[in-house]
Amino acid sequence: MKKLILIFLLGIHPGTLLAQPKNYSVGPAPRDNSSKAELASFRIAKGYTVSLFASEQDGIANPIAMRWGPKGRLWVLCSLVYPQAIPSEVPNDKLFILEDSDHDGQVDTTLVFADRLDMPTGFALGNGGVYLGQGQDLVFLADTNGDDRADHREVVLSGFGTGDTHQNINSFTWSPGGELLFCQGLHNFSRVETPWGIVRMNEHGVWRLRPRRMQLHAFRGCSGQNPWGLSHGHWGQPFAKSNGNAVSELLPVMVHTENRHPPLDIGGTRIKSMICEIIDSPALPDDLQGNIVIAGYFAHLIDRLRITSDGAGHRGELLDPLWTTDHQSFRPVDIQTGPDGALYIADWYNPIIGHYQASLRHPDRDKTHGRIWRLTAEGKRTVRAPNYHLMPTRELLESLCAAPLKERERLRIILSDRYADSERRAEIHHELANWISSFDPLDPHLDRQIFEALCLHEWFEIINSDLLERLLSARDPLARSYATRIVGRWHDRLPAPLKYLRDSVADAHPRVRLEAVVAASQLMSTEAMETAVLALNAPTDRFIEAALRQCAHALQRWWFTSLKEGQLAIKDTRHLAFLLDQTSGRDAAGIARTLLEDTSLKPSSPAFPVLAMILATQGSVEDLDWLVAKAHGDLQNSTPVLSAMQESASIRELKPRNPNLDSLLTSAVTNGTAAQQIHALHLIGYWQLLDLRELVITVIFNTRTSPEVRIAALRSTSHFPKIAEDRIDDLSKLTTLPGDIRIRHAALDALTAMNVGRAAQIAAEALIAAGPSDPLEPYLIPFLTRSDGALALSSSLQKTELSLGLRARIRGALGAAGLHSAHLEKALEPPSEESSPTIGLPVYSQQWIDSLAAEARKDGDSERGSKVYHRDSLACTKCHVISGQGMDFGPELTAVGAGLPLEIIIESVVWPRRQIKEGYLSTSITTRDGLVVSGHLKHEDSQRIIIEDAITRRSRMLAPAQVQHRQDAGTIMPPGLTAQLSREELRDLVRFLSERKGK
Repeated sequence: MKKLILIFLLGIHPGTLLAQPKNYSVGPAPRDNSSKAELASFRIAKGYTVSLFASEQDGIANPIAMRWGPKGRLWVLCSLVYPQAIPSEVPNDKLFILEDSDHDGQVDTTLVFADRLDMPTGFALGNGGVYLGQGQDLVFLADTNGDDRADHREVVLSGFGTGDTHQNINSFTWSPGGELLFCQGLHNFSRVETPWGIVRMNEHGVWRLRPRRMQLHAFRGCSGQNPWGLSHGHWGQPFAKSNGNAVSELLPVMVHTENRHPPLDIGGTRIKSMICEIIDSPALPDDLQGNIVIAGYFAHLIDRLRITSDGAGHRGELLDPLWTTDHQSFRPVDIQTGPDGALYIADWYNPIIGHYQASLRHPDRDKTHGRIWRLTAEGKRTVRAPNYHLMPTRELLESLCAAPLKERERLRIILSDRYADSERRAEIHHELANWISSFDPLDPHLDRQIFEALCLHEWFEIINSDLLERLLSARDPLARSYATRIVGRWHDRLPAPLKYLRDSVADAHPRVRLEAVVAASQLMSTEAMETAVLALNAPTDRFIEAALRQCAHALQRWWFTSLKEGQLAIKDTRHLAFLLDQTSGRDAAGIARTLLEDTSLKPSSPAFPVLAMILATQGSVEDLDWLVAKAHGDLQNSTPVLSAMQESASIRELKPRNPNLDSLLTSAVTNGTAAQQIHALHLIGYWQLLDLRELVITVIFNTRTSPEVRIAALRSTSHFPKIAEDRIDDLSKLTTLPGDIRIRHAALDALTAMNVGRAAQIAAEALIAAGPSDPLEPYLIPFLTRSDGALALSSSLQKTELSLGLRARIRGALGAAGLHSAHLEKALEPPSEESSPTIGLPVYSQQWIDSLAAEARKDGDSERGSKVYHRDSLACTKCHVISGQGMDFGPELTAVGAGLPLEIIIESVVWPRRQIKEGYLSTSITTRDGLVVSGHLKHEDSQRIIIEDAITRRSRMLAPAQVQHRQDAGTIMPPGLTAQLSREELRDLVRFLSERKGK
């Protein structure tokens, strides 16, 4: 089916939903809310054991985030105010400290560090206190008298967006160098004033704060629409977790620019999840080490990915989950490795996870329960971590290299607390210098020692260029890559940062080159771009290319000015073409033309098609004339020019005036390669070159010409305003002649543009004559993609006798193509006197839903429902994925039954427009020449509109000037798609969907 519309946690905008007269959106709450009952429901992977560390009996309810503190105690943030405060009540959320004093794996003491908090969404310990996000503020809490109660509160920064409470700043995570990273979601718009100026972030992304300098950076996009989860690898490699499926490589997009780059996903879970905890623990099995463990809040499980290197970045392989359950209230929302090496999981415990499908005041929103679970490995002893907070500084420093990943972070936090007062900066500087002086040059762990020492220099903003140079020349490429990152951070306090970056951008390892590009983006100079682009001298991958694109946007103000003034030192045309491809406007086109005019640049050069595309799509009429002359004088090498002009003609109403245009296109059609013929034929149509119309028609009827070229000629004719009647007769005959079926379909498409009534008659006859395995879409799409087509086709269909089976097949074909029309819906209704076993399209009714739900629970058959789901006439798999099978144009259904009760599934299937998932709202645009484009709006600005076309499933770009009419069409899934089903078939289908739990 075209589109089941689902509602998920952390992702629905209220304006997209219709009011529901009855709340079907949550299933029944558990009858037994005890931790014992929940524990009994867990299915744990072999070799592991789960036990309860803390619960509501210890004061923990609705835990949102947790962190291990300097003294080996677990800090837990809980919010009972979420998802919305009650106006008459004073918010009183709390930050707790939990202590297991006898180390038996269960909490013994609970303390309240801070209360009267207002819906906080995350925190981090460090620098002598707690950084906590609540609403628009990042606040700092501190205990100044040692009684474990916050007695100091100050607002560090303010102005963070609060458009949606679950999208407020979250996932506070320290980098190895003391940078505080945190996330923000889709509907939040932030304007944060800092000593360095106002920093903005519109919509989703990741923030980076350098607390000792109060330097804040915003990185847009990064990982899904609502990122919730950050982590760093052993050498500081940053990862981000969306609240959807994906885990993303964060580094390439950590460039401060308003340009939002698509996330660089490296793997993911089957269904929505959050948090990414990297495992490094002596108390856990070897096969878990280095895995990313993920909280599956939606499908009630703990997932994991194996992470391996992939060029400059990484890739993730999904493994079997660590544990699963069918308990509807198990909601893991945070995972932390404890000092004892065990894994601790914060369980928000709630049957309701969404905002908008259930009332904010729904009585089943659990405000009294919450758990912290502890996962250990059988046959592995947990460890007793030293009392690090009591150790002298030198012992802490010497413990850094051997400690596990999360313990190293805790050691740095202890040192940041101990020397939080800026007056003690000299003391830590002295301690670090003494420690560094003891390093043995022959120690096999020297790179790690220098890395840890440099990270602490970063924490305290102490510049040490000598130590930096040592790490830049380290044996381990990951050590060199991190050192390169520090060059970017310290660039304004280093004497020659570009010297370091020029070495790094030429490094043999791609990760170092990637770090060099990202570091260069911070230098804000032409020279920095000249350095970064040198990465193109070595092999690149998607990670390096993404960073280079972002760097080009970030530094455009400098390098583009230098380029226009002739001062840019970049001489390699391929490098210049890459940079120009990230810009727009007449200036870019002018530079592209200058480069193309250089006779040393051959059409076979990789830079040539890039520059030609820039000139054609951004240049003037004169520039198009120059391209025509260029191609006319060298037909053999004209393919990139013709391709660029075709792209320009498809999005701009700009036509060259060069008198050689007709001659060029005639030569390309008659003497060119197949690719040149296809480009030329499209251009003849786009530019409506009437003098060449007969040439196009000749190609159409030349059976010795390849089908691809003939199809291009047919597409070309659809742009002509008129054509002779005898030619229309010939075209009509072509729609039914034996031969290549693609030719017949293209002929019908062309005829629809010239004589829609005649085309509709032919299409109706073809639909009736179609065999059981013949595709129907080619006879429908031409009419649904023209403003006058649906009415013409429906009129022709109403004059014919359509069997019930054919009506069902046509509905399925329309659904598969994402097409629907009120005219066709009426034409496909069975005659009133004809008895039908199908349900038709019932009027929305709570009673009808309740009745079908009861039948599905009692008599529904999931196995039969699977066969209905996979039926070709429904085309469910053309848009939806279940367990990796299908196409992902619509929402994934792998765990639909885990997140939605049966009644909402029924409503989504039968009346899809009542439930529209965020990101899947359909937009329909009618162009000035009568074409209709429908699909998902992906991007819009003053120069272009990009729609993911529902028919081709490819992005289609339109210029705003091409738009005559536009409307939000609701959902791609057409109404009445299930009308062809019997009640028993629908019952089985929804039973099948309700049992998709993501397991």
